Amino acid sequence: MGFKRKVLFYGLKNALIPRFRSRADLAAYQQRKLQAFAQTVLRRSPFYARFFKGANLDWEAVPQITKTEFMAYFDEINTCQIRKEEAMAVALGAEKSRNFKTELNGITIGLSTGTSGKRGIFLVSEDERAKWVALVMKRVIQPKLFQKQKVAFFLRANSNLYASVQSSLFEFRYFDLFKPLPELIAELAAYQPDILASQPSLLVDLAQAQHQNRLSIAPKQVISFAEVLHEADKRRIEATFRVPITEVYQCTEGFLGVTCPHGTMHLNEDFIHFDQEWIDEIHFFPIVTDFSRSSQPVVKYKLNDVLEVKKTPCACGDLRLAIERIVGRDDDVLILKGIRVYPDLVARRIAQTTDDFSQYRIVQTAENQLTLGIACDAADFEDLKARFMTTLDALFASFGIEGVQYHVENRVEQEAGTKMRKIKRVPYEP
Repeated sequence: MGFKRKVLFYGLKNALIPRFRSRADLAAYQQRKLQAFAQTVLRRSPFYARFFKGANLDWEAVPQITKTEFMAYFDEINTCQIRKEEAMAVALGAEKSRNFKTELNGITIGLSTGTSGKRGIFLVSEDERAKWVALVMKRVIQPKLFQKQKVAFFLRANSNLYASVQSSLFEFRYFDLFKPLPELIAELAAYQPDILASQPSLLVDLAQAQHQNRLSIAPKQVISFAEVLHEADKRRIEATFRVPITEVYQCTEGFLGVTCPHGTMHLNEDFIHFDQEWIDEIHFFPIVTDFSRSSQPVVKYKLNDVLEVKKTPCACGDLRLAIERIVGRDDDVLILKGIRVYPDLVARRIAQTTDDFSQYRIVQTAENQLTLGIACDAADFEDLKARFMTTLDALFASFGIEGVQYHVENRVEQEAGTKMRKIKRVPYEP
């Protein structure tokens, strides 16, 4: 079966997924899928095959893993007999040549740095690419009859996976984040996309360029992914391009969720089983088992992301788990004198104080020490510095935290092609 027919096939399969009447219906559906996944995929994985007792997988015995174990047991986990060293050589070669069409034994190899900065490798077969495209076309970029839409896709590295949306319905163009921003703006202006997809930090730069008349585009859809989308940045981007943002939760470990028309992030529980490791009453670490993957099974994989569950039902009526927000990575949370202060709260307070300003970075380096980076004109620096410190002191005081020390710089450095984390805790651990 050709690739386009596979996409059509999986699109039809997706259309037949029932709309769950209750969480119990969804749980029963997941159990059926997990059992089939164990029999058809995990039996072929040398790592997971050892956990079968007779005909069935002993799920309780299967260990929870993190990225460290996922990469350490790469050779045994994948079902394609691909060794990590040869996959890494292919991925690094693609990075160096900027030719991302390379495959190994018919399998697409992707390299991810993630927000952790640690290298990871993902494997995607043609069948999995077709599944991904079908799901993206159902939940993210809807096709339009008799209108081919232009997709501008910004990322550090391209992949056969992302380029798979190229078709008679979508024209896909990759924009390399390693290029200078003025060059990207000029290319984007010439392209005039219908759909603009990028990480939030670049969307902010593009919105600023549009606001300053250095860019003139009119996308009908804007998609945010790869970084935490802070509320102030979201408002600024939506106001500039006059369209609501579609937020996608996609990482090396899979396509985990997307916002519905009501702006609520729903996890893709009809393809992935999510366990929760609760931090408090509303925040948790997701532990994912993706029963749609086959070349590189993702099983009981704990992510370092902190998610905040939505307390009220979404108006769309979708019963898949609703997320209020992706708070960030665990090491984006400030821990001052033993008290946790979540990054979205910090970002919101700063946005209330400096409504038209977003180029900053806050890094916790010790128990009560923060380094603030503020990118602004020299004439504005002292005023912004004072406003930042006053705002943060007031926020921390509301938690009973006093005496935080600041080192403030008039610059924000970001390495080309890396993800922007405005607020993070490194290398300090309480």
